Amino acid sequence: MEWIPPKERFNHHEQTGSISLELVQEAVAKFGLNLAESTIRRLSGGFMNTNYLVAEGSGSYVFRFYSTDRVTAEREKDVLSFLKSSSVLVPDSFGSFEVQGRAFGVIEFIDGMTLEDRILEGDIDMSVFEQIGRQLAHIHSIRFSEAGFIGPRMKLGREYVHFGIFIRQFIERTLLNLRDKEERLDAETSRRFSSLVQDKWDLVLRSEIFHELVHTDFNPKNILVSKKEPTQVLGVIDWEFCLAGNGLMDLGNFFRFEYDYPPGARDVFAQGYRSVSPNLANNWVEVSKLLDLGSMCSFLERPEDYQKSFRTARAVVRSTLEYFGY
Repeated sequence: MEWIPPKERFNHHEQTGSISLELVQEAVAKFGLNLAESTIRRLSGGFMNTNYLVAEGSGSYVFRFYSTDRVTAEREKDVLSFLKSSSVLVPDSFGSFEVQGRAFGVIEFIDGMTLEDRILEGDIDMSVFEQIGRQLAHIHSIRFSEAGFIGPRMKLGREYVHFGIFIRQFIERTLLNLRDKEERLDAETSRRFSSLVQDKWDLVLRSEIFHELVHTDFNPKNILVSKKEPTQVLGVIDWEFCLAGNGLMDLGNFFRFEYDYPPGARDVFAQGYRSVSPNLANNWVEVSKLLDLGSMCSFLERPEDYQKSFRTARAVVRSTLEYFGY
């Protein structure tokens, strides 16, 4: 696969820079903190949302401003509250609010660093991949009687009955809509893409046994680890896109840029996953790569001119085609 530096793979959402200091201060006051005694610092990262660290006295909080709406804030708040009673490591949620028409949530600050930054520092402890495998298995062990996007109060939207069919239809629709946009995906790559989905998608359909909790953005940017060795997983963040579907989608996301990881990380991860859930399919690599193509289509179809995201999506699509011999 074409190598793209981790910090250059995706565009930030166009609204992430639209939060003024005055709006943050209003949010801090609305939450009930003493503004005069609070320090405010914008946190790095955040491709869809904008995060600020607010410290007052001995307490530290993340103020998370959403690029979408209050429903998204409520969804993440309720998911975090639900998961606190599980084996999944997540920050506490202190509520969702609104100021000047912008939704924001207040979340526990975990004093760690992203797995992405730890990897970029080098010399990553291999045991962290076993921990991540166990964490993801705990996530997928949460199952639902129906499928769909998860809304506020953990209510399922039931937008689809079978997740695999839903993703295939989305891919096919996206490829159709991109026919006149060769600058995003050329005709030959699109043809090979379509052939791969037509020939191999039964692998996806056969793998969907349960309606599992799916994070959908499970990658090193959203996994917090300790700053010092030995590396410990501290929490999984950014739950605003979670759904009930096929958990192998999360594995496709996590191993999308497997060249970032040390050799053997995949096997160590799988060992950790299977120590919690023995249901990991033997062909999980193939199925997860196929499901990740749906995520690439979500980047390619964006109306904004997100050139970094387009380039990355094309690179992943072409790498997947090569993997399957297309």
